[in-house]
Amino acid sequence: MDTKTRGDGPLLLLLHGGGGSADSFDAVLDILAEQYTVVTYTQSEGGPVERADEAHQLLTDLGAKKAAIFASSAGALLALELVARHPERIGLLIAHEPPMISLLPDADELVRAFQDLTGQPDSGLRFVRLTGVLGPVDEATLQAAGANMHVDPGVAVYINHQPDVQAIRASGVPVVLAAGKAVTGSLPFRTAEAVADVLDAPMVIFPGNHFGYAPMPGVNDPAAFGRTLLDLLRSQLSR
Repeated sequence: MDTKTRGDGPLLLLLHGGGGSADSFDAVLDILAEQYTVVTYTQSEGGPVERADEAHQLLTDLGAKKAAIFASSAGALLALELVARHPERIGLLIAHEPPMISLLPDADELVRAFQDLTGQPDSGLRFVRLTGVLGPVDEATLQAAGANMHVDPGVAVYINHQPDVQAIRASGVPVVLAAGKAVTGSLPFRTAEAVADVLDAPMVIFPGNHFGYAPMPGVNDPAAFGRTLLDLLRSQLSR
């Protein structure tokens, strides 16, 4: 497993989203490592259930008792699955924009739109337009980002997946939803709101877009994102 560990302190596990890797959070690692032992890794192939089991095995191997987890996008979906299936090693989950589309009133229409774009030559551009993950950016930025993305049919297992909400609520694990200010009203913001509602959980606004932890001039400030995460961890873990 491709893992990366930084810092010294309580364990903080970072779970990347689709297409990510152990390097996805590089821009915030140093800030977080000032107060935590930060672990991130490149997830294996598979759906939310398989990846949740993999994360549980990693927590077991690390000897974690009550780890804090920050997870984004598809990583947040697998983290919710992890809480439902293996809550005993988790002390807190901060779920950043989990794509639980099934909770939205227009879920059927959105699923069809995803089905239409997956595997197409312009799937990346259609994805960023449909989801609004970048926030308010110019057309050139949108085109460039879309050109660097490809959405394959494997996304269907995430789009159609819904963890056991009752098991999450019964787990006793505190869950906090997070969403980027720059994507207010967009699909990832809406799904975060929907998960917060169904779990009766708080939601915190973070700076930046769907990738707020990564540099993007004019939109994202990873340092501000990292400080927001530290403040939220501090407030939640001191309870």
